Amino acid sequence: MEQSIKKDYLWNTIGVMLQNATSPILLLIVTRLNGIEASGVFSFAFAVSILLWALGMWGGRTYQVSDTRGEFSQRSYVMVRLLLSIAMMLIAVGFSVANNYPFEMTALIIVLTLFKVVESYADVLYGVLQLHDKLYLSGISLAVKSLAGILIFAIVDLITGSILYASLSVVLINLLVLFFYDLRYTKKYDRDILTAITKRVYVREAFTIMKKCSGVFVVFFLALFSLNIPRYFIEKYNPEEVGYFGVIAMPITLIVLLMTFILQPNILKLSQAYITQKYRTFFVTVNKILFVSFAVGVAVLCVSWLYGPELLAIVFGVDFHQYRLPLVIIVAGGLASALVAVYLNVFVIMRKIRLPFFVLIVTNIMLTGFSTITIYSHGLLAGVSLYALVNIIQAIILSCSYTLILRRSLRAEEN
Repeated sequence: MEQSIKKDYLWNTIGVMLQNATSPILLLIVTRLNGIEASGVFSFAFAVSILLWALGMWGGRTYQVSDTRGEFSQRSYVMVRLLLSIAMMLIAVGFSVANNYPFEMTALIIVLTLFKVVESYADVLYGVLQLHDKLYLSGISLAVKSLAGILIFAIVDLITGSILYASLSVVLINLLVLFFYDLRYTKKYDRDILTAITKRVYVREAFTIMKKCSGVFVVFFLALFSLNIPRYFIEKYNPEEVGYFGVIAMPITLIVLLMTFILQPNILKLSQAYITQKYRTFFVTVNKILFVSFAVGVAVLCVSWLYGPELLAIVFGVDFHQYRLPLVIIVAGGLASALVAVYLNVFVIMRKIRLPFFVLIVTNIMLTGFSTITIYSHGLLAGVSLYALVNIIQAIILSCSYTLILRRSLRAEEN
């Protein structure tokens, strides 16, 4: 059992690390081969696809894996992703048409959304594997898709000079791994996993899951939306800065990355501890995750202040010296965002999402309102400052709420 857990940690860490590294590496390739302007187009289109990916995840694997009592069939979770995949594509087209984007931007948004559709469907299969203590298989899948995707993207972009064709090649790689690896291994534990496509019972149950998980979806979507609110207004009012915004936001990936591959293997353990009312074990595990995430965030923040612009200039070949302060501010916001993400997953496990729902919706409304006023006149600096402030407020409120809830639970456990 211990050997299996070590294997899960190793491969999940490698897979999640490479998955999270894919976006910044692709952005690096585009910036180097196509220039900072093309980088802005790509980062904006990718950001839109990530928002739609949040829709496709609808509560994510956390809810699926923490369903240890078997409240819903795993095939119904698969059906949820199938239904939402259709919604993702329709919204991508509608959003592009409504904003009257040129053909290249529209096509890129649609292709990158398709990439996220495949990723979303693969994730629900990873949930099935994780429930059977085979999380390492999903880590291998993520590693293969990320490495192969980055390689083929670079080759196609280098040959054609087209980020659209390069993005299509990544979609193809993900489809091949999905059909010949993900589905193959998932069928070992559920041979008829694809019958969800044809049976109405799974459709009905899928809508029940979506209704039950609607609050979970909203809080995770709003958390992800925080970074994209200023990005949208920068693209709208200061399009020349959107490429720089996309690049200086990249260090956030390092913080979120570590939080993700520490948290994900612990979801099942945390769920079981909470269900069996072992609140002290639950509390200690969560605190360890928070401490490591915070420590890494502080380290990234220090490096960003001391060497950030110089490192970005070396990597991307673009001068970032005037963006030292925005870089530090957005990384501070990313540190707070990572802590918020941990708390959100914890609240989902505890099935207490009403509070985070109200916290995130109020703070995002505030962020949107202030962004419309300040970004037009103060540009990127205003955008990153608002992002950081909102995430810090969210982290403080959620931290205090979590502490109060656990203190009550620990007193109940002692009695």
